[in-house]
Parts: sequence; C-alpha cells; structure tokens
Amino acid sequence: MVGFKLKELKIIAVLIPVVGILIALIYAFSHTNEPSNQLIFHILHSTLVTAGIWLGCYAIVTFLWRKYPWERNPIKHLVIEIITIMSYLVLFGLFVYKFELACNFNALEGKNGVPPVADFFILILITFFITSIHEAVFFYQQWKYNFSKSARLEKDNIEAKYETLKSQINPHFLFNSLNSLTALVDDNSEAVDYIQNLSEFLRYVLKSRDRELVLMRDEVTMLHKYLGLQKARFRNNLIIEFNVREEFYHYSLPPLVLQMLAENCIKHNVISKDKPLTLTIVAEKEFISIKNNLQKKTDVTSTGQGLNNIAARFAYFTNKEVKIMETTDHFKVEVPLLTVEL
Repeated sequence: MVGFKLKELKIIAVLIPVVGILIALIYAFSHTNEPSNQLIFHILHSTLVTAGIWLGCYAIVTFLWRKYPWERNPIKHLVIEIITIMSYLVLFGLFVYKFELACNFNALEGKNGVPPVADFFILILITFFITSIHEAVFFYQQWKYNFSKSARLEKDNIEAKYETLKSQINPHFLFNSLNSLTALVDDNSEAVDYIQNLSEFLRYVLKSRDRELVLMRDEVTMLHKYLGLQKARFRNNLIIEFNVREEFYHYSLPPLVLQMLAENCIKHNVISKDKPLTLTIVAEKEFISIKNNLQKKTDVTSTGQGLNNIAARFAYFTNKEVKIMETTDHFKVEVPLLTVEL
C-alpha cells in the first residue's frame, strides 16, 4: 500500500531544494554579518542535509507503515518510529558534524556564531516537519484505500446476498425434507451419513453466509463434511490427506474458503480410477494450503474469478497475500490464517 513511488519521489525531488533554500535564506536573514558570497554555500549545504534527513525519514516511515500499520499497531508504530528516527537523526547529525569538522568549515568552528547544538536543533525541526508531512500523506492514502476497500466489499456482499436470495430454498422445508429422507433410509447407514453430512453442511452455509470471519475449527469441521460428500461420489478415486492440528483452531478465516478451494480442485481436474485425484490439506505456521496433483479437464475453462474473489476477501483483513503456485505436476493455493478477533 505504501512504498517508494515515482510520483512521490518527483514531489520529494522538488520539495528538498525548496526547503533547503528556505532554511538557507532564514539563516542568512538571522546572520546579517555573514559575507554575501556564503549564501550559495549555505543553500547547497542545507539542501544536502535536507535530502539526507528527508530520504532517511521517508524510508523509515514507509517501512513502518508496511511492517506495523497504524490502524493495527498504533503504539508500537509510534514508539518504534520515534526511537528509529531519533537514532537515525543522531547518527546523521554526527556524520554531518564530523564531515564539516574534517573539511574545516567555519560553521562548526564557532566563527559564524552557530554552535553545533543549534545546528542539531535545526535538524530536529526539519525532521519533525518532514515526518509530519509523510505521516499525513500516508494517513490519507490509508484512509482512501480502506474506504474504497470497504465500499467494494459492501458491494460484493450485497451482490452475494442477492444471488443467494434468488436461489434460496426455504431452509425449514429443506431440512424437514432431509430429516424425512433420513427416516426413510435408516436401514442404510451410508445413506444416513450422507444425508446428515449434507444437512449439516447446508445449515453451516446458511448460518455463516452473513459473517465476515469464522473460526478455523468450524471451517475444518465443515470441510470434513463437504469432503465426505465428495468421497461418497468419487469413492477411492478421490484421496484426502488431512493434516490440520488443533493448535491451529483458534485462527479465523472467511467462511467457506476451504470448501471453495477444495471444490475448485475437484471441478477442474479429472477424477477416475486411472487418474485418482489427491487433495492434501496442511496447516503450518500462519498458513493453510490445499494442494492437488494436476490433471486438468480439457472441457472446463478456468477464469480465475473464484481465486481472485478469495484473494480480495483476505486483502480486507491482512497484508499477507494468497499464494497460488502451479507446476507441471501440482497446483497449490496457500491462504493466511487470520488472528482478527471475532
């Protein structure tokens, strides 16, 4: 969201000499006893110092906005920013002081009436000015980004609800019908399990459709139900390898993301006795992945819209990216586990 951009660098390239000239002019007006031929030297000197401070502060502020966004870690962002910028300022000030001393500049020998302490105070003022500009700019960029993202998500939610309403069957009628069907086939345990899995999965879909996030535990439970339905359909031609330990259950995810990824694998790949499909679901560190051996169907064209929608849903909650990896043998999607409180 934030970083070195060409437009911003062009603006900085203009502002640095402007600020440098202003500082030199203020210094010249406050020291009328200075020789007039020293003005060019002071303009060059203040412009170079301003450039060093500005670019250093810009790099620090940009990094901290990426690493510790203000809206998520305000205290940590502020504390680290103050410590880092002050440390950089001290080191940069010492470097300038030693350099000017080595070059025998009069400004640091006390002949112009400005001791190093005053110079350092000027550095602090310049730094405060520069940092304030960048924080204000990044606040505005972040606000604009979040506003457009919220508007887009709200639009997507409205469209999703509309599509759901168009295709919705009365839930009570559906579940009553499934219960009646279970009673009719209670002598067939496999059929009973299938109907119960279908009923619980549909109930979860209806229950979670209006929620932005659900617990990993619930997602995993429903993924088992969904894959159970698919196993009943494809039998031994669909192989499931599941490795999601309970230590990951406290994380959260957008609802039905895992089911959508599994469905995507089944939809776009051949599943037969000669070509069984293997789905591998693994949670590790801060990610969960679904991988399948690649055996694409020739009669199904993928637009990538489903994966793009999933990536957009995660972008609303985290800066971590949804990773899509494809080789000649495998296709893998890795999504971040979220720590957002429900």
